[in-house]
Amino acid sequence: MSEEILPVSDALANAIVGMNRLDLNDVLDRFLDAATEHTGAKMAAINILDDDGISVEFHYNGIPTGVMAHIGRAPNAVGTLAQIPREGCLVIEELTKHPAFRGLPPGHPPMGSFLGAALVVRDELFGYLYLASKEGGFTERDQQIVLALAAAASSAIDNAQLYERALLREKWLTASQDITTQLLADPGDEEAFERIVQAASELAGATSAALVLPGVGEEWVMEFTLGNRSDELLGQVLPEDGHALTVIRSGEGVVASEPPGGTVLPAVRAFGPTLYAPLHSEGRTSGLLMLWREPGMAAFGQNDLSTAQRFASQAAMALSFAELAHVKNVSHMLEERERIADDLHDFVSQELFATAIQLETIAANVPAEFRPRLLSTLDHVKRAQREVRSVMGTLSGERTSEPLSERLRREFVLAQDSLGFTPRVDVSWEDVATAAAADPTLSDDAVAVVRELLSNVARHAQATAVTVSLSAPPGRFIITITDDGLGPAGATKRHSGTSNLANRAIRRQGTFTLAPVRPGAPRPGTAAEWNVEA
Repeated sequence: MSEEILPVSDALANAIVGMNRLDLNDVLDRFLDAATEHTGAKMAAINILDDDGISVEFHYNGIPTGVMAHIGRAPNAVGTLAQIPREGCLVIEELTKHPAFRGLPPGHPPMGSFLGAALVVRDELFGYLYLASKEGGFTERDQQIVLALAAAASSAIDNAQLYERALLREKWLTASQDITTQLLADPGDEEAFERIVQAASELAGATSAALVLPGVGEEWVMEFTLGNRSDELLGQVLPEDGHALTVIRSGEGVVASEPPGGTVLPAVRAFGPTLYAPLHSEGRTSGLLMLWREPGMAAFGQNDLSTAQRFASQAAMALSFAELAHVKNVSHMLEERERIADDLHDFVSQELFATAIQLETIAANVPAEFRPRLLSTLDHVKRAQREVRSVMGTLSGERTSEPLSERLRREFVLAQDSLGFTPRVDVSWEDVATAAAADPTLSDDAVAVVRELLSNVARHAQATAVTVSLSAPPGRFIITITDDGLGPAGATKRHSGTSNLANRAIRRQGTFTLAPVRPGAPRPGTAAEWNVEA
């Protein structure tokens, strides 16, 4: 090609300026119009390809809509189209005579002369421009015009994409704020969870979506689904060796051209491009957002993932707040029930007992004709006394009738608020539940010990990490809580608290010890162990 600099006409300058639009489709349409107008090509197209050279979006000019509908698909980067260079142009006098030509789809109009050029945006291939059917073929001047237009289009496409991403981020943020408000207002509101799935699906351009939440035991279940095959997905348990569980455990999102490796559920296997964004906050994963597109659709990009991940993190935080609010409400309700039970005992039950004694004394000293009525009244008082005791037993037993696992999980959630982070938990729930079932009073002691130790860490240790371990080897029940804080000197400031823990251990023929985790270190940490008979 000649090195002669192309004189820019007013018309070409206006075409270049006219491409500066914020709507990407508008930019591409104006690019095609300018390319055909200034080169004399009768047909033009912009083909946007994925990393595998598969067409994901096709814009065209000069080809009847009915013809494209009959052809049914856009061309991929094969044959002659694969020869287009990243820089410069590919110019062919007669397309059918090129060595790499593989033929045209049935019904495609003849193309004749051909010019192809790459569209590069921010040093990455965006797509290709195809021009065809210019009488007399394309000249060096046409190539210069196309390259000038392509350079301008590259900048315009970049600006339009940036604008689209900014709008998308704003929509994601608005949706996440709405969901956070909804969950905080009502932590159990299922519409909020449905809104998470719906908003994520719409904003990411997914055709199917699922929100995975913790189920029974170690299971993770698709609790809310949307789109194609949603009925098949609902209630599905994630396979233990599937990639989704890897994402949950790592807390790192992933995009793939198809559902990634390991065991894949049959309903998921039929999907194409995949995006998994874990709901990760404060060091733990509380759920997984799974988004899919149909095979042949454009793959999710890293921008889709980063935006979805921010949304998922917002949703995770909202779930954590909602869970904390719910646990606080439950704890407050149980504490209120205990207070009512105490009040019934201290006031109502005692008064009824005193009244019953007085009636018995009076009945023994009144004339015989009044005695039956007094004894009947005494029976009513004693019946009321029994009812009050029954209510007291129900109220005070409400907490102890809960499984130990639920009571401890509530303590862990409440501890997040005071610690500022989520404690790591290592518990053999089955063994612990068996030990607690054999001795119900052990549950009360275990909850009190965990609460006291976590409170001590939050107030005095200045720790950034805490691990809670519960185990029940034969004949023993052991609670160990370690932190990376100031060490036992800080942990023992609350002398009454640690003495109480030691006394609880002694009553159960056990021991309570405090020791540094890393003796001599600037922050030695503390290992507190409560080890008793079970």
